[in-house]
Amino acid sequence: MGNYQLLIALAVLVFMIISFLLHKISYGLTAMTCVIALALTGVIDTKTAFSGFSHNTTILVATMMVVAGAIGKTSIATRIREKMAIIQGKSGFLLLLLISLFTLVLTQLMGQTAVMSIMLLVIQTMDDDNDISQSRMILLVAALNCAWFGRFPVGMGAALPLSTNAYYEGLVNGNSNYLLGMFDILKVGLIPSIALTVYCLFAWRLIPKQKIDVSAVDTGISGGRKAVQASKRDELIIIGVFLAVMAAFVFSKKLGNLIYLIPAVGVLVLIYTKIITTQEAISTLTSDMIWMVAGVLVISSALSSSGAGEFVGNMVLKILGNNPSSILVISVFCVTSVIMTTFLSNNGTTAIMVPIAASTALAGGMNPKAVVLVVFCSTCLAIGFPTGCAAATMGFAIGNHNPVKTLKFTIPYLLIGMITLIISANIFFPVYG
Repeated sequence: MGNYQLLIALAVLVFMIISFLLHKISYGLTAMTCVIALALTGVIDTKTAFSGFSHNTTILVATMMVVAGAIGKTSIATRIREKMAIIQGKSGFLLLLLISLFTLVLTQLMGQTAVMSIMLLVIQTMDDDNDISQSRMILLVAALNCAWFGRFPVGMGAALPLSTNAYYEGLVNGNSNYLLGMFDILKVGLIPSIALTVYCLFAWRLIPKQKIDVSAVDTGISGGRKAVQASKRDELIIIGVFLAVMAAFVFSKKLGNLIYLIPAVGVLVLIYTKIITTQEAISTLTSDMIWMVAGVLVISSALSSSGAGEFVGNMVLKILGNNPSSILVISVFCVTSVIMTTFLSNNGTTAIMVPIAASTALAGGMNPKAVVLVVFCSTCLAIGFPTGCAAATMGFAIGNHNPVKTLKFTIPYLLIGMITLIISANIFFPVYG
């Protein structure tokens, strides 16, 4: 029976990896297909199959998506655009510095599409005859967005450690010492982020100068003020709820399990005050991302209980050799993840690589948190090709950039990102620590 469950779990894992790679069906549908297959074959029972939907992590990620999404109803984006308009008269290094600063701030508050859309509205007003051209700036913004994505536990960034934990939580049996904390991503990713920002500030001329094509993508954000829907009263409530939830994350250790309820309370406040409709909340709470998070929580548990996780980990260890060094392990997973996320979605790469990284670490007596952090931060470096992430897609499409012609900018970017990440990970999270 044990070998049967192992084979089934491995087959499901292979299907999940291939499906994520091909991306012919959504990630959420892939995850739930795997869960149902595991249940139908008896690897897990029915109760376990649907336990992911009631898991604390799933609930927290889902409710945080609603709260973070409500920010889009405020005039924050418009105010930022107004502030950005002030810098149009600046030139040279100061202009680049201000664009970088605004991109950094926006990246912590909003999703990649929203950040790129807001910055595009500013970039479009720039004089395109100068060296600091529109096409160069849109790809530069995409590169900075990738460099700083998810670094601070603010907005959706607060849910990223938890959603990443979902990919391997079952493999470590919920051991908190092996799971990512709120500031772990910042700790290991800060040095690479700073190094990449410095690189971008001095290497932007390596980006080819083109004529932008704003019709290439649907930004999803109107260029005018009409995109702001919330009244002054609604804005105050939204910002109040957002700040309350953020404050809760800061004091998460003292609040304990209450941290999982506070965003849900925030959602109820937004619904009762009629800032969002019940249908809007339900649409987000049942989105594809939630299906994926709920599904991979169950899959990771099944990989552990069936022995498939240990099997995969031992197999990777054989490739790495006996007692591989911390540098070697981190380097292998870093380089592999960067290569994968260059051509594939960063979300898909994370879903594939995190369980494998955690299984390998556990089989080799390493700290899985260290390897998982490396995988997550590596998948953020998705600027080499348009398919890597939303920021890259928009940067290449709007800027009319050919990925081959941008290699003189993107290859050094990726090399600097990988080298500094490997160094940072070995300083703060050595795999044998």
